[in-house]
Amino acid sequence: MPENEIKREKIRNLLTPDVQVCGGCREKYREEASCKSCGKNMLEPTYKGMVYECPLCGNLYCEDCWKKMEGEVHTVEKEGKLFGR
Repeated sequence: MPENEIKREKIRNLLTPDVQVCGGCREKYREEASCKSCGKNMLEPTYKGMVYECPLCGNLYCEDCWKKMEGEVHTVEKEGKLFGR
C-alpha cells in the first residue's frame, strides 16, 4: 500500500468523536481531514458531527454538507442499492 494511502487510512481512523489529537497535528493534517465542500477541519475538538466519505472518489464531508448534498439528489432504492434519478 502506498505511503499516502496509509496516511489517509490513518487519518480516517482518527475522525471519530472519541479521538482527539494535539493542535500541531490538527494543523499538519488539516488538508486531509477537512470537509471537501466547506473546508471545516473535522479533527477540531469542537466538531461533533459525523464524517462521511464518498465511496467513489474518497472525498470527506462534514455532516452538514453531506446532508445538503443528499437533499439535492433524488434517489431510488433498488435491491438494496441507491441509484440517482
